[in-house]
Amino acid sequence: MVGNDKDSAEFYSRLDDIRDRAAKGEIGISAFLTEGEVSRADQYLKSGGMTYFFFGGYGEAERKRLYILPDYMEYTDGGEDKLFEEYELSSKIVALLISGSGYANLTHRDYLGSLLGLGIERSVMGDIVLMGTEESSAVLFCDERISVFILNDLERVGRDKVRVKKVSPESLSLPPRRFASVSTTVSSLRLDCVVAAMCNLSRDKASALITGKSVDVEFITEEKIDRNLTPPCVISVRGFGKYRLLNADLRTKKGKIRLEAKKYL
Repeated sequence: MVGNDKDSAEFYSRLDDIRDRAAKGEIGISAFLTEGEVSRADQYLKSGGMTYFFFGGYGEAERKRLYILPDYMEYTDGGEDKLFEEYELSSKIVALLISGSGYANLTHRDYLGSLLGLGIERSVMGDIVLMGTEESSAVLFCDERISVFILNDLERVGRDKVRVKKVSPESLSLPPRRFASVSTTVSSLRLDCVVAAMCNLSRDKASALITGKSVDVEFITEEKIDRNLTPPCVISVRGFGKYRLLNADLRTKKGKIRLEAKKYL
């Protein structure tokens, strides 16, 4: 998520630098971007006439890198691996399987905290995907250049000892993203009404979260409590989670709107 005006200016300046490299005949490559940054970068670049794509190591990645191609390169959707191999990109995305003892139930926060504890910046790491129901292993997608350091230096996650090995993404059977179904009713599709219903809060508390810049709509911070939402869309509420609103087509006998959603787990 890009924050204040200074942060936004720096973000767009970095995009300009990447675009300039592509204009000079190199592949312009970004660090890993958040979903909000991907959305903003896409809006910024789409009218520029350059070929670009976002890739995070696998199809459903949330954190992705931006690749802007020079004129002489061709790209077809889904052809990232071929492109990386043909041009021997040093900034490939690799997958590392981090395996624990099997006796500890490790969380996403455990994995991320241990990696950051090694002094690694978040921007060189993509998604961390928990594997299986026991969650004693995870796959990290990261910049190839930092992978050797992680392979050699990551020995513990939380209190558990771990092993790390490089794996082929094609060999992995990544679990599907998990959701919890949410069904509720709202008096209107105003943002404060929807946040209150989704998070089981009062309208006043929902409004305070929105005006306090704690709510994102489609990955961009929204401060207007009366914004009307149009499903499908994604809402993130800091401290309460991320929701995908699916539809709001039905009305109850009392005239309220029945809202169907999924909460990311």
